[in-house]
Amino acid sequence: MSKRLFASFSKYRNSVGKPAKNEDAYTDFKPSTSPSTDSSQLIKVSHSWIAFKHANGGAIGVLPVETVGRVGSDIQVLSAHGSGVSDWEFSPFDANQLITGSDQGEVKVWSISKDGDSASFQLDLTIASGTGKAIETIAHHPTARGIIATASNNIVQIWDITGKEQGSTLSTASYTLTHPNVVSSVTWKADGTLLATTCKDTKIRVFDPRQQETPTQECLGHPGNRPSRAVWVGEKDLLFTVGFNKMREREFALWNTNDLNKPLDLKRMDSSNSLMIPLYDEDTSIMFLPSRGESIVRWVEVADAAPYLTEGVAFSSQGSVAGAALVPKQLMKVMQAEIARLLAVTPNGIWPLNFNVPRKSYLDFHADIFPDTKAPVAALEASEWLSGENREVPRVSLDPGMAGKPVWAQNATRQLPPAPLPASTAKPPTPAPAPTSAPTAVPAKASPPPSPLSTPSTPSQTLAQGATPPVSSSPTVKEETKKEPVVTPPTSRSQPTLRQSPLRLGTQQASKFRFLTFKPYHVSEHFESISGLSISTLPECNLIEINHKFLALPLHGTGGRIGILKASEPGRVGKIPAIVCSSDLLGFKFDPFNPNLLVTASDDTKIKGWIIPEDGLNKEENDVTKPEWVLSAPTMDKISTIKFHPTARDVLLSASMDRDDPTLRLWNLKEKKAEVTIKGHKDAIFSCDFNHTGSKIVSVCRDKRIRVWDALSGKLLQEGPGHDSVRSCRVLWLGESDLVASVGFGRGSQREILLYDSRDLQQGPIDRKLMDMSPGVLVPHYDPDTSVLGVSARGDRVMKHFEILIQGTKEDVKGGKSLFVDVASLEQGTLQQDVAYLPKKYNNVQEIELSKMYRLTYNSVEVIRVCVPRNKKEYFQDDIFPVTDDVETPTLEASEFFAGKTVTALKKLDLCPSGMESLSHHVAMTPSTPQQGGNSLDKFLQGKQQVADDEKKRLAMERMFETAKESKADRDTLVPDTGIIDDDEWDD
Repeated sequence: MSKRLFASFSKYRNSVGKPAKNEDAYTDFKPSTSPSTDSSQLIKVSHSWIAFKHANGGAIGVLPVETVGRVGSDIQVLSAHGSGVSDWEFSPFDANQLITGSDQGEVKVWSISKDGDSASFQLDLTIASGTGKAIETIAHHPTARGIIATASNNIVQIWDITGKEQGSTLSTASYTLTHPNVVSSVTWKADGTLLATTCKDTKIRVFDPRQQETPTQECLGHPGNRPSRAVWVGEKDLLFTVGFNKMREREFALWNTNDLNKPLDLKRMDSSNSLMIPLYDEDTSIMFLPSRGESIVRWVEVADAAPYLTEGVAFSSQGSVAGAALVPKQLMKVMQAEIARLLAVTPNGIWPLNFNVPRKSYLDFHADIFPDTKAPVAALEASEWLSGENREVPRVSLDPGMAGKPVWAQNATRQLPPAPLPASTAKPPTPAPAPTSAPTAVPAKASPPPSPLSTPSTPSQTLAQGATPPVSSSPTVKEETKKEPVVTPPTSRSQPTLRQSPLRLGTQQASKFRFLTFKPYHVSEHFESISGLSISTLPECNLIEINHKFLALPLHGTGGRIGILKASEPGRVGKIPAIVCSSDLLGFKFDPFNPNLLVTASDDTKIKGWIIPEDGLNKEENDVTKPEWVLSAPTMDKISTIKFHPTARDVLLSASMDRDDPTLRLWNLKEKKAEVTIKGHKDAIFSCDFNHTGSKIVSVCRDKRIRVWDALSGKLLQEGPGHDSVRSCRVLWLGESDLVASVGFGRGSQREILLYDSRDLQQGPIDRKLMDMSPGVLVPHYDPDTSVLGVSARGDRVMKHFEILIQGTKEDVKGGKSLFVDVASLEQGTLQQDVAYLPKKYNNVQEIELSKMYRLTYNSVEVIRVCVPRNKKEYFQDDIFPVTDDVETPTLEASEFFAGKTVTALKKLDLCPSGMESLSHHVAMTPSTPQQGGNSLDKFLQGKQQVADDEKKRLAMERMFETAKESKADRDTLVPDTGIIDDDEWDD
């Protein structure tokens, strides 16, 4: 019988690698593709930073991990040495500590800190190796903080860089391992006990540096005269090497470090002279093999039993690879089954190569392909390792559902970590301390007060600095103790014993609008076959304006034409009657308090008012060219935006350039004059908006600043930094809150949403939501009743929606809580040009219609119902339909507003139809069954029991139906009495 029938297939065998999309890559710059040494990878990655060889000779380019796209202007340059930089390395326990080596044998230790949008560098320590030769490789110890190994010429030196004064020089190594020729590579065993090297004399050597400075094992490796490299296979007694044979063929091999007489397996590849860069992923046991100058990336699964090496399907990168590095596991998109990510240095930038496992569903966390990974927490201090102690680095779960789980729940659902490794000397290890209340690993032995070099960030700080893109998980660190008592949860009832499997306690915040649905009305309710639409207006101009009577759309043609459609007459649109502004159109708005008034701004620096007859414009007559009134000012130049006051009738806000003196004006439409003029902007005004009562105005400007003004006095109240781009942006005040949302572009043309506290703009945005790379200008739409923010853009098919946590603060964001909660997105097959919404009073609340959206495409207006799925539609859903603002009824006249009268409360509307019972009243009047269990674990166990009971019922029903197939004579005796079906439930 074939052994293949019993083969243990790898769960990663079908993994697929592919380069990332352009918008997820790091482009718009030219990195160096010429390494100084044969062992240089040209790039290293921490949780916060990417360090690569800059095209400027001996400098290193540093870039935040989360900044993607066109990042040329975001790169910070570190001129680390007077000579060239040969190798560099990040500390695995401090994402902000970078160690660099020069061509002259000098090593420096740097601290990187983020200073606003830039990075600053501080030199902490200089190491003089004394060789005068290039530092071939730098390898940080895998378990001990501050222990590094450097290879230069024919020696490997091990240094303790902790506890040194800032700016001092270190010249004495803790250990020196001498070789007969130039050392090619250095690699640590994952438990930190042993070290292996490859040398120009083609030998592989294994050292236990704390025991002796001579090799404990050595053998002949790859016999070719090209350099070879070695990588230790995790904590196993296996060594993976790449090199050349005497025929100049490339090959890779696996060795047992306890017996180096011959390799366990050896595979030959081809006759290419490209050097391979072995990158080992300990969690998946996959060795990635990119090669310099090639675009193909190979990978091999490594096992400790035959077959030792199993080759996977190679994949292509975006161009030839000059260097590569693995991205830390905590930055993986685990909900997309991304098990590994490489960053490849190419001639056109740095390109991510994503490695995913195909799955049928991506709704759940796939624990089978994501074992617990090592946390960025040191298991030992340098002094402890030097004294002979060994301990394992604590591990974290990549499951997003484990984040934030209380300690007792973690202990109840997790296995304890393995016991510490035996020490390599006679000195016993120091016992670990008792577990603390927070799930963080602590060193087993107290250390003296550390210096800046020995005090890296905590794990949470490390992961928080340089917030990652759309990162998948928030790790929960396992306690590192030999015996760990289980902490009893805070409940009066004893807890049952749980099987060792992860609990999902619902730690991620979910919005009640996460299941928003977008249902188009019947096609007969749409406006179809619209010809002559113009989409070439300025980005600051909306392309559709609606009220319950009319739709206004810009049309092609000279003179700034606006088509007017009656909202009550959908269907196929023929000739569209139009208003002609006599100059190019810059903006148009319906008066919220007078649905028949349309106001336009045109390129002739005029604001014009048009009264539309109750029956709309006559299709048989010529276009309307004469407005009811015209507003102008002697200095008013190009008008960028117009907006009506939210509470006062006949008050209009305009923004214009005014001959290089940008100005906001508040117009009294009754008197046809400007009552308030606000100056103080430094460049063109892109957008502005009123707050809820109309007492303040927020504006965004081309000078990358956002400002808040007093509407009547024109006094500047607040000013802060805006988007770091001169491209157009929009601003919106979020209902009755003090939050302001600004949508625009960041560096590298990446679209973003910035959230500000209008009371303190100087601190900058309190939260930021990065979107995508697209030229379309984002337009925000906000529903104050639900706190849902939607963003649309011309030429997009997808419209994103977020629930905004309006009570959130910057401290919440610093604590890792985003103020943006993702909800469902609208995705259509046609490209949208703009969207608009009717006031809430026109929604069909019986159908749980939150909004009635009009979506403009290139030749139609689609009417879409935005709903929340609910079961009990017969009740008014007052939890999502609160008493709302009456946006069509003014509370002030223009004269009252300009006289200084203030409004504290707007008129409200109750959307509940007459005779319809509210859901809250129904729930209050309906007796409820007492809930048992007061915490998440109780509810989980109750739900689990309920599922088990349901399964028993289902099986009983299946048995009953199987029995029903038997003969009629035997049916009564074969049907078991399950007690599940009551007598009164049977059909007569």
